[in-house]
Amino acid sequence: MTKRTPSVDGWTKPRDTTDRGSDGQRIFGDPRVRRCVYRADSGFEGMGMAAGTRVGSQFGHYHLRALLGRGGMGEVYEAYDTTKDRTVALKILDVDLAKDPTYQQRFRRESHAAARLQEPHVIPIHDWGEIDGVLYIDMRLVVGQDLRALLRSRGPMGPAHAVAVVDQIAAALDAAHADGLIHRDVKPENILVTAGEFAYLVDFGIAHSSSDLRLTTLGSAVGSYAYMAPERFDNAPVDARADVYSLACVLYECLTGSIPFPSNSISSAIRAHLTTPVPSPSSIRPDVPATFDEVIARGLAKDPRDRYRTAGDFAAAARSALTARERKTETDIATRPEPSQVPRSEPTRVDDRGRPPVYPPTAFHSGPAAPPPPYYPPTPYTAPPPARRSVALPVTVTVLVIALLALAGVVGWLVLDQNNPDDPPVTAAGSSQVRTPVTEDVPVATTRAAPATVPPAVTPPRTTARTTTAPPPPIVGEVSGADRQGFLPPSDARCNYTNPAVFIGRTTKSLVVVCETGVGRYYYQGVRISDGAAISVDDPSPSGSGFVATGDGGTEYRLTPTTLTIVGGDGKVLATEPMIESAYR
Repeated sequence: MTKRTPSVDGWTKPRDTTDRGSDGQRIFGDPRVRRCVYRADSGFEGMGMAAGTRVGSQFGHYHLRALLGRGGMGEVYEAYDTTKDRTVALKILDVDLAKDPTYQQRFRRESHAAARLQEPHVIPIHDWGEIDGVLYIDMRLVVGQDLRALLRSRGPMGPAHAVAVVDQIAAALDAAHADGLIHRDVKPENILVTAGEFAYLVDFGIAHSSSDLRLTTLGSAVGSYAYMAPERFDNAPVDARADVYSLACVLYECLTGSIPFPSNSISSAIRAHLTTPVPSPSSIRPDVPATFDEVIARGLAKDPRDRYRTAGDFAAAARSALTARERKTETDIATRPEPSQVPRSEPTRVDDRGRPPVYPPTAFHSGPAAPPPPYYPPTPYTAPPPARRSVALPVTVTVLVIALLALAGVVGWLVLDQNNPDDPPVTAAGSSQVRTPVTEDVPVATTRAAPATVPPAVTPPRTTARTTTAPPPPIVGEVSGADRQGFLPPSDARCNYTNPAVFIGRTTKSLVVVCETGVGRYYYQGVRISDGAAISVDDPSPSGSGFVATGDGGTEYRLTPTTLTIVGGDGKVLATEPMIESAYR
């Protein structure tokens, strides 16, 4: 989650509905619809849709439930498909851009490119078309964060986790390249990572066929300059090795926390890609093994002929740079099965607050170029632990039990899903392992399987997948216009996903809620009643029967069942608001 900088009175102004320069969390199918036509003011012009104006409306046979992302080509909604009875991510082209044949063709090309790739690390496209003159893409709804958000919130990754992400994206790129497609926009914002560290490559909006000579007018303007291969800046032929270069930039950033060539302008970024020697990641962060220096140097070679031939070759070289122990960890992550679909009964948003946060531009900023960040020993990258496996049973008995369960699961799936042919299979081909995401915050879809008869003396191996969700403890007190997740929509003082509220309060001037995302993890959301100004703060601390949330600049929001007190970073009390109604767990 991203904190919003409070103003002098402790509040931010309502969001600009054009969401200029949004780098916000993606959601999916193409979770973060941010396009990369870079402008000096970091803005995206020409958005004809007011943000979220379609929420609650009907778009053909889709009911638009929530706005998930917004960018230069349109908006992505969580939508309910009334025909197929499923919740999807629906990308809708901006109505103004729909009049532009170039954008129409780019939008169609994205749907065609992604739909024809049958690769687990490319989000499936269910359908695409046109409704009332507006183009749309219907995609699987995926729960996760983009890699940019992960790096901002957690810092650099450990080598094994960084290589695991790159390994998975390399598989997606190799599939695209084998089909004659060059992605041309590989960057952290276009990589989605689930709680179980399953990675997806998204946004094929500027993907280019090696045999397609059209749509070149935007060729010099699309893509993110911080990740673009040198040959992209002139008329040299561009092939799959341009994506390899971009993927090497991503690995470098995962390892070090910074882009390879920090720049303060587009022109200096281009010069750096063309002439500046490749930096060694171990010189930026001493804890990065020096074995990665050569891998990065070859991946970022100025001449594409000196680079790895394929993305898979690059990923293999990165794996070889790991220690034996790290390689085992990387293999465990990179070979995890694809998560199952979002359950129909629990449609879920991706951002921790249910809406895309706003990040500053990734590649450039005003003022002189910043030096590489100082080195501090990083906090180890934490990831969901792998499933614990029992070793007490004989191998042969365990295999028999798994086989029985797998057979029962297949039979149950066939019975329950025979009338829904469009849903992708829940299990991997030739495997009995259920594709269930491991997540702390999001309810997991219950495995749909027919009952199986298992010998009573045998207990199947334990798994981390949760098939039921324990109800939260009852809340003490009542607040009008609120439920167990905070204030009812359209108020922003509400929890996301199915996160329960642990504190709800209505003061004389404000609506406030504290939400729980996991054991001991919370976030605070407040809305000023008079003008809708909002503030969101990560990790408020329990304090007595209330909470203290500390925002940027040290501003504190102190909650008790009787009072909301806003204290500035200098210790001065900015406001004291009596509680009219409050409830807490």
